[in-house]
Amino acid sequence: MADEQRKLELARRRNQALQMRIAGVSPTLIAERLGYNSPQAASGDITAALKRAAKTEGLAAEHLLHLELSRLDRMLAALWPKVLKGEVQAAETCHKIIRTRASLTGVSELNRNGAPDNDMASLLGAMLAQLQQRYQVPDPDLDAITAADMHAEVVTGEVLYDDAGGEA
Repeated sequence: MADEQRKLELARRRNQALQMRIAGVSPTLIAERLGYNSPQAASGDITAALKRAAKTEGLAAEHLLHLELSRLDRMLAALWPKVLKGEVQAAETCHKIIRTRASLTGVSELNRNGAPDNDMASLLGAMLAQLQQRYQVPDPDLDAITAADMHAEVVTGEVLYDDAGGEA
């Protein structure tokens, strides 16, 4: 009984320390007010409380996600025979269900290469391509490849012909 009482007191103190830290109180002041041995001990308790809260939140969110996906799967299964019969409204509803499922699972965030559309390389690459096209700026990589090919033709003395038989 005393052990459970001690655990309850520690949990209350951790919660109070966490609430104080969230409110902007320094670990030093938290340690003084709540009887910790040091500010580092108070910080350790606060970190542990945050990790436990994040884990609990994560488990709850994961459970909710699985619940929602199961609901969507049941709806899709119920409508699918109508879709196969060609019912347009059922097909439209299934399309909405599929889009919702893709959004929940993150599939809608992926581009065709499997990389998230919001990753910095994808965004910058897309922006660069748009700017080059808008302002008709030549692509330096493509120009370098073309120049290398032309140099190879001159050095080797090869003459390339197109499909119609003329020089390329």
